[in-house]
Formats: sequence, C-alpha cells, structure tokens
Amino acid sequence: MSLEKKIFLLFLLIFIIGILYIYNDTKIHFPIDNVHISGIKNANKENINEYAEKYLKNKSFFLFNMSELKKELEKIEWVDSVSIRRDYPRVVILSIKEHKPLVIWNNKSYINNNGEIFFVKNVSKNLPRLNSKNNRSQALFKYFSFFSDNLLKNKINDKIVEISENNIRSLSVLLSSGITIRFGSKNINDKMKIFFKSYKKILNTSDLKKIRYIDMRYSNGFSIGWK
Repeated sequence: MSLEKKIFLLFLLIFIIGILYIYNDTKIHFPIDNVHISGIKNANKENINEYAEKYLKNKSFFLFNMSELKKELEKIEWVDSVSIRRDYPRVVILSIKEHKPLVIWNNKSYINNNGEIFFVKNVSKNLPRLNSKNNRSQALFKYFSFFSDNLLKNKINDKIVEISENNIRSLSVLLSSGITIRFGSKNINDKMKIFFKSYKKILNTSDLKKIRYIDMRYSNGFSIGWK
C-alpha cells in the first residue's frame, strides 16, 4: 500500500472518529440556568411554563430553537405576541404581550385594541358589545372607534353599551343612558357627525330620561321616540 493511500485512510479514520464523538457527546455546553417570564395576566401560566420547559430544559444557551418556542407560545389563549431574548451568560427572558380586549364580538370572542378578533374559552368581561350576523367586525369596530372618540371629544357623559347591525346592515347604538340611536345602513359616518352636532340641542330641549330612541335615518334631520 502506498504512503499516500495510508495517509488518506488515516485521515478518513480520524474524520469518522470525530463524527462519532460529536454525535455521541451528550454533554450540554452553556446550559440554560434560569428562565424569566413577564407580562402574564390572563394567559395560562402553566401552559407557558410547559412550553418553556419543553424547549429550554437541558438545552444550550446558544442552540435552543427560539423561533419554534415563539410560535408555540403565541398559540396560547390570550397571548398576542412573545419576545424572546438571551441574557448572557445563561438566562433566557420571555416577554409575553397579551391581547387587550376592548369590545365583545357577537358574545363569543373579543376584539382587541388593534381591531383584531381573538378567541378565549370564557368571555366574561363587562365590555361594550358589537353584534352582527354579517362578517363585518372591522366595519363595526371602526364605527365604535369613531363614536367613542366623539363622545370624548364632545364631553358627553355617556358610554356605548352595544352597537348592532341587522341583516340589511342597519346600524343602531345603545348608550348607557338607555337611549338607542338608529343610523340606518347608508352614510353612517355622516349621520354620526350630524348626531353629535345636534346632541347639545337635544340635551337642551329634552329630558334624556324620557327619550327611548333617536332616529337619524332621515336625510335632513332626526326624530325622537319617547318612553
């Protein structure tokens, strides 16, 4: 056997031994010592801890699957997004950002402050309700935001209890004062603007406690229904 062939076989043997050593080396280099979790208020802490343990226990500080852990955590109820970072030398920090429920959608789910629907098992918070048999959560959320902003802007001491839309998209708003405002299905933003311009006149000329509804569906005005 030639010298060159012997050298080649020697290097091949060393290479194979090295590969076997790497794959059989069970020692974890730079193991994670601590996991810090923050931001949990409504989310299931046990579920978060389970995933953290699954992806971080007995894992290297530099080699754990960060993207997969993030993906799994963001599937948990109430969790909106997760930020994961390494704190040298051996600490992993999980910052949980939860959904902030702003309104209840069709009594089955929430809409957060970004207008996104998210589902939870128990919808129990005392929040304004948006109801529609049509798949128009974004449209109703925009009406809710517009109307809420104008309540504050005009310093009206009233709150939205419910905004509902029927099959023909006719919109009505129920206020905490017990008054229902009917806006119809056309030019709703314009009619809302007219309502707020007219509200002070209604307030000055009427006893709000006696009003059952205000009908804004007219092209040139509105009508009042009494209790």
